[in-house]
Amino acid sequence: MTMPLPLKDCYERRARYVDDQFGLSSESPSTGAVHDMRVGLKRLRAFFDLVESIAPGFAAEHAFAPAGKLFRAAGRVRNIQVFEAKVRESSTTKSLELSEYYNWLKDDERREIKKFRRACRRFGKGFFESAWKSMACVLDGPAAGRITTGAEGRLFGLIKEIKTERSMRHDVRRLHFLRTRTKEARYTLEILQECGLAGDEGALLNDRFRDVHQSLGSWHDEEIVLESLREFRKRRAPGPLVSFKSYLEFSRLTKAHKAEDLARFEAAWADLLGFLGRGNGRRVLRPRTARSPQGGAVTGSEKPPDDGSTTPTA
Repeated sequence: MTMPLPLKDCYERRARYVDDQFGLSSESPSTGAVHDMRVGLKRLRAFFDLVESIAPGFAAEHAFAPAGKLFRAAGRVRNIQVFEAKVRESSTTKSLELSEYYNWLKDDERREIKKFRRACRRFGKGFFESAWKSMACVLDGPAAGRITTGAEGRLFGLIKEIKTERSMRHDVRRLHFLRTRTKEARYTLEILQECGLAGDEGALLNDRFRDVHQSLGSWHDEEIVLESLREFRKRRAPGPLVSFKSYLEFSRLTKAHKAEDLARFEAAWADLLGFLGRGNGRRVLRPRTARSPQGGAVTGSEKPPDDGSTTPTA
């Protein structure tokens, strides 16, 4: 049995997108370029995990390790860039004096960009082809018959994990868990959609996953801004700040935004649970009411579906 072509197409689209964003961010690690590369890498990692669920002989974590190092190095740069953007916004809109913190962040950013560029130089461009060969070996032959059931099982398993968090979602660690799991579930669903395995309600479920993980992504950004502020107070040079009141107000605003993001999450979470009902979303995999003229699968575009973020979130 030969492996269905759409799965290879899905991989190649994700690999090309990451490769394109890698070129941009390695040349000039701007906020947008680094963010887009990381989103592409997350979508690619979801593909690796999906393959492991279909063919357990494939070790996704080991196979993704070279890209994982790049992802983590980019993540440190991305976080600092988010902090800087929030400082600039507060300085402009609220006239806060946060120059000491901003300069401290800039110094940190320069160090992390150097590390990121080293990670880029070490990242072998042959990674994508090599990884696909490893996946193709385990997906071809008898395993090809398990692709549909394995892919669906991966999505249902993620949804089941998400729903078990119903009564524990206010714990910080569980919020982080929900943020990463809803994101992975969304990216897994996108693969099923591109392969023509999702029904008419797939787009609705995709929207609800997005709303949950983006509200938690914004919440997480505010959380790590507060952590960064605490680190700044510990590590900065001794002496008085230009405007201590500005830092108190910046901290207050950050906590207020964090509370707003948590409220948005609560609304999105209720919508997701209401949509899923008592099941695990099996109805989203019902046959489409309309197919392409050739009856083929939806192949999507070169660029993976928009992450939907106005502010880059992890």
